[in-house]
Amino acid sequence: MKNLLKVALLATTLGLTGCATIVSKSTYPVSIQSVPEGANFTITNREGKIVSQGITPQVVKLKSGSSYFKPEKYLITFDKKGFTKETIEIQATLDGWYWGNFALGGPLGLIVIDPLTGAMYRLPEEVMATLSNGKERALTVIDINTLPKEQHRKLQKINL
Repeated sequence: MKNLLKVALLATTLGLTGCATIVSKSTYPVSIQSVPEGANFTITNREGKIVSQGITPQVVKLKSGSSYFKPEKYLITFDKKGFTKETIEIQATLDGWYWGNFALGGPLGLIVIDPLTGAMYRLPEEVMATLSNGKERALTVIDINTLPKEQHRKLQKINL
């Protein structure tokens, strides 16, 4: 009888929570980095509201969910005197633990809890910006097969 009560209590607990909410989180530490270090950064959310500011390197806590079934999206603007301003967009992606609701969390976790808490999404651990001072020259190497066929004749092929 005691074992049956324990199993029922465990099943009820799992049924009232979401799998991603149990295993994952809805706020993530994100390391904000830049080359060179010491750049000012401003982070705005999907609504354009500033949620964090600082100087690189720094770790900030960001929410992964914006609203019900909507991942958060951030614009991170880096600025340092003598360098070109750089903006990077990051968007929360679906957390694999969310699918655990099919096995453990049930429909309440799948449809209500994880989407409301934002735990169904995750953010990257690190964001890196490389700022340019306009003095360096960059070389970009691409595979010719990734270009549309009509651009092939405009390029010169180099055999190595």
